[in-house]
Amino acid sequence: MDEAERLRSFERAAHDRAAERYAEFFAPVTALATPALLDAAGVGPGMRVLDVASGPGHVAAAAAARGARAAGVDLAPRMVALAAARHPGIAFRVADVEALPFPAASFDALVCSFGLGHFPHPEAAIAECARVVAPGGRLAFAWWDAPERQRLQALFREALAEAGAVPPPEVPRHSTLRFCDPGAFRALLEGAGLQEVTLAAHATTHAVPDSETLWRGGLEGLAITGATLRGQTPETQARIRAAFERRAAAYRREGEGLVIPIGFLVGSGRRPPAAG
Repeated sequence: MDEAERLRSFERAAHDRAAERYAEFFAPVTALATPALLDAAGVGPGMRVLDVASGPGHVAAAAAARGARAAGVDLAPRMVALAAARHPGIAFRVADVEALPFPAASFDALVCSFGLGHFPHPEAAIAECARVVAPGGRLAFAWWDAPERQRLQALFREALAEAGAVPPPEVPRHSTLRFCDPGAFRALLEGAGLQEVTLAAHATTHAVPDSETLWRGGLEGLAITGATLRGQTPETQARIRAAFERRAAAYRREGEGLVIPIGFLVGSGRRPPAAG
């Protein structure tokens, strides 16, 4: 199995296992980007919209609430089942972003909420996304800002690094930080031939009741991070937890729990109009 297929298999299994916990803990974080993502794609009434890497389906549901005819695809069957159960009026199906099961120009717009860094071949993925959008339609993608501005995952990463934790063998050696760089993000979209490319940074916060909620959410709801945490010895886990608690304490606010800075980027572009 090559590294790309290894990552694909890992992501499918991890998100199947974490589907319900992800929907409970992490989907409210990713949902912070939904209005900006739909705006960037120009989603409105009557439009055919595809939500790629749809997870529990909240972006497709938000598009439908705007009057769009939404559909969603995800690599993980359990995520698709969860989305279909929560949003029965929307068609969700299992699909790989590199081989979308739709004819060319099937949609007026396409959105993808925090999938980019999980794709084994992002260039091929964006090209395939562009294929299913009609000429002149917009595509929009959300991804995380740099760790100093996107602190939720960073708290775990920094604690793992301080404890000297090494990912277990079953975790692919894959960095999700590539498209935290606005230059790399823009180059990806422009490299797919998209026009009128825009990139906007957004900053907000997300509150969790306490550090235990945050810890359990990361352990059970995040794919690579959770698998890395679970793969440590009890002694290393204790060191990670201590480093995590110390960092999380900086975001404690009286009466609000932990208020975590959340930064994300929304990049979008238009598929070139048909020639002639």
